[in-house]
Amino acid sequence: MNNLLQASIIIATYNRAFYLSRCLAALATLETDPTKFEIIIVDNNSSDNTRDISLNFTQAHLTLKTRYMCEIKQGSSHARNRGVEESCGEIVCFLDDDSVPTPDWLNVLLEMFNDPQMGCVGGPSILDYQGQELPYWLQGDLQGLLSSYALPYSEPTQVSRWTEFPLSCNMAIRRSIFTDLGFLRTDLGKLADQTLAAGDTELADRITKAGWKVVYVPEMCVRHFVQPEKLSITYLYQRGRGLAESHIILTSDDSRPHMIGRWFISDLWYSIRMLFWLIVAILRRKQLWFDDYMRFWMVANRIPLRMKILQQRYFQFLKAEDQSYELSEIEKPPQPKSVSPRC
Repeated sequence: MNNLLQASIIIATYNRAFYLSRCLAALATLETDPTKFEIIIVDNNSSDNTRDISLNFTQAHLTLKTRYMCEIKQGSSHARNRGVEESCGEIVCFLDDDSVPTPDWLNVLLEMFNDPQMGCVGGPSILDYQGQELPYWLQGDLQGLLSSYALPYSEPTQVSRWTEFPLSCNMAIRRSIFTDLGFLRTDLGKLADQTLAAGDTELADRITKAGWKVVYVPEMCVRHFVQPEKLSITYLYQRGRGLAESHIILTSDDSRPHMIGRWFISDLWYSIRMLFWLIVAILRRKQLWFDDYMRFWMVANRIPLRMKILQQRYFQFLKAEDQSYELSEIEKPPQPKSVSPRC
């Protein structure tokens, strides 16, 4: 990758001006030559002082190429897609407004794109609880619901499984890929208080299937601030239901009845397994039993949603059959009438 390369850092933001100011302050300390990158702030209809924070930062750092814009279509995917459309850099970098990169963050990720087969890179998202006491039920894997992300690799490693794909709070993609494969799916992005997810991993999956590399880079690190309101069981339930709904959306693309039935049976079987392990965890007085409970709860939530999809597909099938029958009746040629002789 040549020295004239530019990157576009896109920050989609909604009513988190306080955290946005921290993110922007970190970008001002990047070790990368300012002529190599631009910062694009996409305000997704914020009602706080996001606009003032953004414009004040632009004026205070004239050596940085910073642009502020509004996206009226609500949803994180709409905001990020708008940023991609407006970007000029060869590499598109996504950050959350509550994520703070390390000073060498951009240098590390740009180095990875020297490989012409590199399509997407992502790095760890380390949770920063800002001195808050961590609840006893949030000591294990459930921290992933708060955008914690780290893989057990000490070197850059190519990944191809959904469970290992990077998150959009710390992700970079070659810009030409959006032209070839399309943008983030807007039916999977977070929408205000709705916590649908998987738009980033679905795009990473498309990139992998198209033959590009998707790589986890341990040195490409950000700190992800955790707001106090997220340290509640209510928020975890909200996130868990969002993941269940996202899974339904992703697996309902294939409208073949037998595939929908197959997913229903899979969810039912998996929920039974999760219930078994939950009972075992409770009987053994396992400290992190709530992890097992949430796994069961998220899978079990898919079942009524899957039933709804099956019902919708069944009525669509009946309607299509009725229409086909009516059409066949209309197009049926008239039957010849028998004519009796006149004499």
